[in-house]
Amino acid sequence: MRVLENIYLIPGFVNCYLVEREYNCILIDTGMSKKAKDIIQTIKSYCPDKPLKAILITHSHLDHVRGLETLGQLYGSEVIAHKEESAYIMKTEKMPSRSGFFAKTTSFFSNLVSGSGYTIDQIVTNGEVVYGMKVIHLPGHTPGTIALEDTGTRALFCGDIVNTNKQGTKILPPHKGYALDYSQALDSSIKMFKISRPNALLPGHGTPIIEPTEAIKVYLEEYG
Repeated sequence: MRVLENIYLIPGFVNCYLVEREYNCILIDTGMSKKAKDIIQTIKSYCPDKPLKAILITHSHLDHVRGLETLGQLYGSEVIAHKEESAYIMKTEKMPSRSGFFAKTTSFFSNLVSGSGYTIDQIVTNGEVVYGMKVIHLPGHTPGTIALEDTGTRALFCGDIVNTNKQGTKILPPHKGYALDYSQALDSSIKMFKISRPNALLPGHGTPIIEPTEAIKVYLEEYG
């Protein structure tokens, strides 16, 4: 489903996005393994003659990376993640645990859904531009969570930094139950909207918001 010129949404429990470039295309997150067939069909429909050059990962939770196994083998795409997240995707380190009410839930979820030994081909840091995407490091949900701002369209791919409602009218804060550090995650969400004033907000969960200026204003008034 086209959400902006050359940007296509593959919806589901986790939203993935295919971005068409002049000579290739890139994917933001992969979803679970079963989502691979939808991604493959989207590529065939909208970018049939262009290689899937890269897969950019917003964070290491399994619902965002599990499809790497299928898609990586099929397309041989370069896999890109933040330096603070790469170890969790490659499974060379375990996600840190947290204390408090959600400690057991978050510890179980993080270790269950972090990656399973996938290869990272390129490690990026805050402020880098890769395949036309500016990397914004916004820790809290996980240590290496990133948003990606398309330097051409100013679309902002925000992963789980914030969510949106089903109607695509309201921005929702990070989920307390799944954030490694909720206070930091909330601060990062506020920081994101002070750094970036996007033309479109494209979340990992919820409905994309086109022209999100008013929704961002309301969010900052409530949480900032």
